[in-house]
Amino acid sequence: MSTQRHIIVGAGLAGCLLAWRLEQAGQRVILIGSTELPNASEVAGGIINPVTGRWMTKTWNFDTLIPCAELTYRELEQQFDIALYHPIPLIRYCQNSTDTKRMGRRMRNPRYADVLGEPIAVGNGPTALEDSHGSFQIKQAAHVDLPLLLQTLRAYFINKAIFRDERFVYSDLRKTSNHWEYNGLQADHITFSEGTGMQLNPWFNWLPMTPAKGETLVIDCPDLNLPRAIYHHRKWLLPYGDGTYRLGATFDSGDSSHEQTAAGASELLKAAQSFIAAAHRMTVKQHYAGLRPTTQDLRPFIGDHPTERRLHIFNGLGSKGASLAPELVRQFLAHLLAGEALDPEIDITRYHDMFNSSIHAPH
Repeated sequence: MSTQRHIIVGAGLAGCLLAWRLEQAGQRVILIGSTELPNASEVAGGIINPVTGRWMTKTWNFDTLIPCAELTYRELEQQFDIALYHPIPLIRYCQNSTDTKRMGRRMRNPRYADVLGEPIAVGNGPTALEDSHGSFQIKQAAHVDLPLLLQTLRAYFINKAIFRDERFVYSDLRKTSNHWEYNGLQADHITFSEGTGMQLNPWFNWLPMTPAKGETLVIDCPDLNLPRAIYHHRKWLLPYGDGTYRLGATFDSGDSSHEQTAAGASELLKAAQSFIAAAHRMTVKQHYAGLRPTTQDLRPFIGDHPTERRLHIFNGLGSKGASLAPELVRQFLAHLLAGEALDPEIDITRYHDMFNSSIHAPH
């Protein structure tokens, strides 16, 4: 495998993991991304949940994703002597009789045997939480400390002089006959991992990204004594063990701002008050907001530009970046460095008709 020069644009979870793996593979890497710009990875809950949504569906490709995620985060922990990956029970509460029936069907399905535990009868869970229809445990859930991961990898890249903390200027990128040039840098490959910033990218803004705003809170509630677990009860609640809890998350595809909103905080607090059985005083300590880079078909945008050689994208991980990123980085590097074909479900060739339409559209 020959050593090549790579510029990665975007210093969130996707860009940082990609740069780290490229450097491990002996490639020459420069990571460019402004830490002053909003970054969804920095405010994400970092929750890995194998069964999600109203229909209690097993996360896409979970059986492949989770082993790679755990191995990757454990490798980072060992290299940097930090704690990132925290397996944790996840208790999901049924909201009505339909949920209870759906849970029963899932538990009878052999495909769900590795991710669903036994049902928990009404009243057998923590008394502090409303429990009218029972609950069940989801196995293989985890919490990933994404802010610590980003802080650690960025510091590592700074120490190695391969991180430029700056906004990427598209108009400064130039193509020559055999490489790309950017403000004194030469690169064989440019990979964009900009999250929702992709919408301003002149090479990839034809891809149908549909950003979804998410807000979470850190609340102080010292008299709410819950065993260590993630509790999913309309919203999710993650105890930190010191009387504080992470509460999330809202989902709003109609608000493209990065700012926290009073409406978002109100929605979260009202939800918490509806499922916490007794009155508890909650004090908001922190309020986070970010735009998830979600896609039209809920599959990532990964692959090569249709016409510009050695211009690539690795984006669109949505709300499941903590579980998706490690395995998809592995697949993308196998494509980038060894020419392996990408999974058609993630390859942006599925949208080439949109690209062709965009270049022939009247201006």
